[in-house]
Amino acid sequence: MAFGAPEIDLLVRVIPMGIGAAFTPSLLALQILTATAPRWFARTLAFAVGSASAFLIACIALYFGFAQLPQHKAPEPNIVGGYIWLAAALVLAAVAVWLFTPHRELSAKMEAGLTSRIGNAPLITFFSVAFALSIKDITSFALIVPAMHDVAAADVDWLLKLGTVGVIWLLALFPVLLPPAWRLLRGDAAKKDLGVLYRLTMDHQFQILGTLAVIFGVYAATTAFGPHGFGFWGLG
Repeated sequence: MAFGAPEIDLLVRVIPMGIGAAFTPSLLALQILTATAPRWFARTLAFAVGSASAFLIACIALYFGFAQLPQHKAPEPNIVGGYIWLAAALVLAAVAVWLFTPHRELSAKMEAGLTSRIGNAPLITFFSVAFALSIKDITSFALIVPAMHDVAAADVDWLLKLGTVGVIWLLALFPVLLPPAWRLLRGDAAKKDLGVLYRLTMDHQFQILGTLAVIFGVYAATTAFGPHGFGFWGLG
């Protein structure tokens, strides 16, 4: 498999989007609660599998869906890609505006909802909740969609495409993998560390996501008007 400028360009462009998709406070907070509760190993595993299934289905569907689109020639601007990246930027901008609007009651309600879902729930509930939270994660999908398009449209070896999709998928799973991994590594001592992280996450979840939306919204807009030759650069 050759590795040159097109391959490096693809990785540099889409891997940051996978990193951004890793910041999902609701998934992280609920998995922290699960990792510090009884029967934590089986429950965190079910939770991780639920999230992994959702993101895997999404990544596969998006990749093969975009792969069916007409492929642009390398010297020409990728106008479709430009529109997709621009749409992602607009979605992230709208999300950022909403997130930076005070939601004190909603924040407390969300925390109460997360806490109530632990209890004596069966394993299938942990799988289902993680699957649903992942599928409804607008911010993550606003980042994953343009990344999957660029992977599908890239003129690179299929092995690199497969590997890149896998990396983006794994990065999106960071919130559900970190708490159980830390619990395995530190044992009961991890409860204190995870408790601090939980409190930080819940107290600042909207600010975290809002900042993320602004940063990657600018990144998506820059990408739309840059490498894709979109707008005046591509149509002039």
